Amino acid sequence: MKAKDNIQELTATEKVAGKVEGFFSKNGKLVAIIAAAVIVIVIAIGIIVTVAGNSAEKKFEAIAKLDSQYTALTAMDETTDEYRTAVDQFLSDADALIASSKDYPGIKASYLKGLYEFSQMNYSAAASIFEAVSVSAKGSYLGSLSLINGAAAYENAGDQAKALEFYNKVWDDYGKNAAESPKALFNIGRIYEEKGDKELAKATYQQLIDEFGTTGEYSKLASARVVVL
Repeated sequence: MKAKDNIQELTATEKVAGKVEGFFSKNGKLVAIIAAAVIVIVIAIGIIVTVAGNSAEKKFEAIAKLDSQYTALTAMDETTDEYRTAVDQFLSDADALIASSKDYPGIKASYLKGLYEFSQMNYSAAASIFEAVSVSAKGSYLGSLSLINGAAAYENAGDQAKALEFYNKVWDDYGKNAAESPKALFNIGRIYEEKGDKELAKATYQQLIDEFGTTGEYSKLASARVVVL
């Protein structure tokens, strides 16, 4: 009985093998085409990943170079031809990176361009750039930096209301998580004080002290203002 079962089992296995063999025999070309297509797709994916990786690496190298260019500009004599040439190159490279990258390298390039405009006292232009970066980089250190710099730019441009809005956004969007928050709170209090609203100024200074203690630079300044008010 067992032998008979084995013969039946062997026969069934042979039938399956025969069917598989028959399929490959009849559809050999199709299988080969599919296999070739899969290989092509795998190779294409590999190429795409490699190209994307190389492109990203080049963009990060470009932003590192741009950062160095800006640092060099700050140490140069602005009255020289060398400085003018360096500025033209910096702005050209910044614009190229901004146009080619919507992620960190492009955003950082915009931020550096904002710093340059601020250094040239083009405060309205700087404010617009920082405002755009604060949206693109929201939630990151560049976002909070752009808000605090944007506030300073608006204030230098004579728009105290917009400056106050930006200082408030630093605290509203980042709370204690941003290194710029104590500075933002102090400047909020300072602007209220300048506007003649001593109670609101005092409350803001006190908030700064309550949130960050009394040892930090801006906490010490706030403590001094609370005593005066």
